[in-house]
Amino acid sequence: MANIYNENSNSANQFLIDPSVSSNVFFAVKESYKTIRANILLSLVKDGTKRLVLTSSIPGEGKTTTSINLAISLSQADKKVLLIDVDLRKNRIGKYLRLQHKKGLTDIVRGDTTFEEVVNITKFPNLHILASGTQVMNPSEVLASKLTENFLNSLNEKYDYIVLDAPPINVVSDALPLIKISDGVLFVARENVVTQKELKKAVSSLNLIKANIIGLIYIGRDSTHPYYRSRYGKYGKYDNYEEYYDED
Repeated sequence: MANIYNENSNSANQFLIDPSVSSNVFFAVKESYKTIRANILLSLVKDGTKRLVLTSSIPGEGKTTTSINLAISLSQADKKVLLIDVDLRKNRIGKYLRLQHKKGLTDIVRGDTTFEEVVNITKFPNLHILASGTQVMNPSEVLASKLTENFLNSLNEKYDYIVLDAPPINVVSDALPLIKISDGVLFVARENVVTQKELKKAVSSLNLIKANIIGLIYIGRDSTHPYYRSRYGKYGKYDNYEEYYDED
């Protein structure tokens, strides 16, 4: 688990990676995210808050880990960043980081709490994190609601970037309404997990809603080395992604 609260924690825990990796690998990870960050800064040029959605075609591609590390990297560039877990079915970020406040987006939208009461303040001066919140029976409807859009709009004066960790779009359509009101989408694709056919299907879904796809983060066999690329590669076979929402 990453330590996002202790200011005295080892620098190797600044990113969500295996703490046993060598210093060379850790350096390569940092440089990879700096490259991705630079592409984002150049791709999303507008005044005010930029909303960035990270998604993938199917589960198991490293999307949540990438979202967390990218949010950290953006915050280290002196940008005020809010990372929101919008996978209302799985709450991956809360589980990975052991957030102090488990309530989050759904609780705010329902009027059960306020943003100030449940936002997680981290050891990084510019990074805040919001959990997905209490599970709901209708996640797609919640994310598509005007209440959610109004809440996101209310944050426009507080942050430079809002990073939304969204569910895989070939499994459920929950992320599509948020993508429509975002400034850009980043795809995460892992070698030997997603097929080219599955990736093209996901991109086609985004093209139908005229999403602004600003790039693809490709994770190769060595999953500690993500990098940014703008075209498709060759991908291996992946089975049983239907089990994604059958897990405990």
